[in-house]
Amino acid sequence: MQHRSALTALVAMTLAVTSCAPLATTDGRAARSSVECMRAASAGRDLESRPDGEAHCLAAGLIARRCSVTESMLASVGKEIQDAIGAGDAEWRDLSADRRGVHCASNTADEEELSACCVRAEF
Repeated sequence: MQHRSALTALVAMTLAVTSCAPLATTDGRAARSSVECMRAASAGRDLESRPDGEAHCLAAGLIARRCSVTESMLASVGKEIQDAIGAGDAEWRDLSADRRGVHCASNTADEEELSACCVRAEF
């Protein structure tokens, strides 16, 4: 339980001192709260059917586009912490794929190009 409290405090402090604006896209913010925005940005994208690196890349890119880069990185690190503490498989390469997703989101015009960028990336 202390891990959750510490993580919650870290997230709150980070959000308090950083901007939560999406990348300059026409997509707009997916939701008002950070958690709901992260969930909404990647909802219905069938990420589970994609290879792991591609799924991480796309999820991080979608969150960066529809929420913010900060929230994308928080989601990435939070997911790996959850994997490390729980039954998941925490891997550094997942964080690398997430960073690639933010890069792809910053350099593509829409979600189709973002997806193609993540497919082309080698993980």
